[in-house]
Amino acid sequence: MSLGFLLSDVTRLLRTTFDAKMQEIGLTSSSWRVLVFLSRGDNMSQAELARKLEVGRASLGQMIDRLEESGYVERAAHPDDRRVWRVRLTGKSHSIIQEMIKKAQIVHRETLGKLSADDYKALNRLLLELRSILVER
Repeated sequence: MSLGFLLSDVTRLLRTTFDAKMQEIGLTSSSWRVLVFLSRGDNMSQAELARKLEVGRASLGQMIDRLEESGYVERAAHPDDRRVWRVRLTGKSHSIIQEMIKKAQIVHRETLGKLSADDYKALNRLLLELRSILVER
C-alpha cells in the first residue's frame, strides 16, 4: 500500500469516527468543520472561510444558513464593503465547541492514544515535517 493512500485512508477513517461523535451532539460533518475553522479565527469573510474549507461559496452559504438558524453563528456586514459578509461565532457556539473538544479527546484517546508515547511523538514529528515540505512547495 502506498504511503499516500495509507495517509488518505487513515484520515478518512479518523474523520468518519469523529463525524459519528459529532452526530451525538447534533452536528453534521460540514457544520462541525465550519465551527472548528471559526474557532481558530473568528470573524472571517464567507469567501475566506470557503477557501479554507475547500468548498464552494454557495455550499458554504447553505452551511452557514443552517448554523445561523441553530444560533451557532451570525453574519455581520463588512464595515467597508457591503458585498462582504463576515461570519462569527455566537455565545451559544462556545458551549458546543467545548463539547466538540471533549468528543475529540475521546476519539484521540480511543485511536491515537493506543500508540506508545514514543510512536505518537515520532508520528507527530514526521507528519509535521511532511506538512512543512508540502507547504513550502
